Amino acid sequence: MARHAVGRLDDTIAQFEKLQEVAQEIIDAHVERLRAQTPGIPFGVLKSCSIINRAGPDINYVKALKIVRENITGEKETNG
Repeated sequence: MARHAVGRLDDTIAQFEKLQEVAQEIIDAHVERLRAQTPGIPFGVLKSCSIINRAGPDINYVKALKIVRENITGEKETNG
């Protein structure tokens, strides 16, 4: 049972990581578009004002799932 749960967690973690990458690419493209419309404002400031400050705090689901996996297996992840 634990082996099956770990396999499912590994798959879910990989899917979440890929989705986070895609989401980050979308956010960065959006901020670059804003930057083109408002030259002179640094990327980080635009990203903070347009996305980060508005999105609010959020659980890092990938990290949470990795913690669950570590608790089940007793093993720390070695690839990040």
